[in-house]
Amino acid sequence: MVFACIQGRGSIALVCLCAVLGLTNAVTIMSIDLGSEWMKVAVVAAGVPMEIALNKESKRKSPFALSFRNNERTFGDDAITAGIKSPHTNFIYILDLLGKSIDNPIVELYKKRFPYYNIEAEPERGTVAFKLDEETRYTVEELMAQFLTFAKDMASAHTDQRIKDAVITVPPFFNQAERRSLLLAAKLAGLKVLSLMNSNAAVALNHGMFRRKEVNATAQYMLFYDMGASTTSATIVSYQTIKTKDRGYSETNPQVQILGVGYDRTLGGLEMQLRLRDFLATKFNEMKKTKNDVFQSPRAMAKIMKEAGRLKNVLSANMDHTSQIEGVLDDKDFRLLVSRAEFEGLCGDVFERVRGPVDAALISAGMDIKDLHQFIIVGGNTRVPRIQSILKDIWGEELGKNINADEAAAMGAIYRAADLGEGFKVKKFHVKDNVVFPIEVAF
Repeated sequence: MVFACIQGRGSIALVCLCAVLGLTNAVTIMSIDLGSEWMKVAVVAAGVPMEIALNKESKRKSPFALSFRNNERTFGDDAITAGIKSPHTNFIYILDLLGKSIDNPIVELYKKRFPYYNIEAEPERGTVAFKLDEETRYTVEELMAQFLTFAKDMASAHTDQRIKDAVITVPPFFNQAERRSLLLAAKLAGLKVLSLMNSNAAVALNHGMFRRKEVNATAQYMLFYDMGASTTSATIVSYQTIKTKDRGYSETNPQVQILGVGYDRTLGGLEMQLRLRDFLATKFNEMKKTKNDVFQSPRAMAKIMKEAGRLKNVLSANMDHTSQIEGVLDDKDFRLLVSRAEFEGLCGDVFERVRGPVDAALISAGMDIKDLHQFIIVGGNTRVPRIQSILKDIWGEELGKNINADEAAAMGAIYRAADLGEGFKVKKFHVKDNVVFPIEVAF
């Protein structure tokens, strides 16, 4: 458990957007923000300022998907497209399976959500492995390693330089087994992990770096509410300046401290998307366009799943929208007008869980919500209007939206990477993290 203690403490720095001149070899470092559904990569190098690395489609984020089909391996958007035709060889949401035994409740939920995978226990450790055929089986770590290699290649293509040093974000509630599982995957991918950084600390650092001049000796308390695809966390932090002594010199620099964390490991946009998927599939069956049951066709359900994700996003901006899918099953098309009210009705019990992480974070920090100065939302699924409405009722004021909900963690992690790596001039910004799980040492 030593690594979990050490990783959150360190001096983070504002990079002066250039590497120190005169180095023989170019210095290039990356950060990888691993989400359940999306991955973002950031880089900093000589001549390359801190920025998000674009993928081959010139997009700033890539779907966390890996597919094997017709002896070809694809990632990201290409994997999503291939996965429609071959769902059982298209691997998604595998971050949730790291470090889990085969009988873990999270694994059982995963099997229920995606029944077309052939999941079995890895013989030696009893962890998760995917069986493709009689001769081919991949552990979660092997699949993750391939995706980390994809991330490394993306960063190298963006900077035209080789990269092996990285800071990787992890959910703040990851335990030691999950962290070690990710470190094993990084080793398989040939990455030197400078640090595993809790994603909530990375978000808080990113927010503080751009407001460095606003931090003073008086503590400012903020809550970051982050709802991703499959998990949700609430984090209470404080910002204030502290005095430190280094090599006999006293310095005053800003610090962000994690005071309290609350989380829900199964609350996120995926649950809402699955509700929409099953709703659309039921409506298709009710139209009786074919005698076959759409729920029994993995390929048809993959098509509906993709449409459900699109529909969820569109209904966040519109009161209703027409869902259209060509050739769902037996060459039969599907078309249905869906309202936001119907969508919200499907997710009533999901919305009831939104408050839980906030209350848990307040209890963890020993604070009252009135003690907070700001309530800031992060994560793509906080864009759902009903989610924002619930959080606004909890907070009682307008929610803070002055942060890039998608890229904050990746950019916070690249600040830390620049501080830990060599060849960059930095300004101190201390991070004092919080270990969610207790640590026990026996002699």
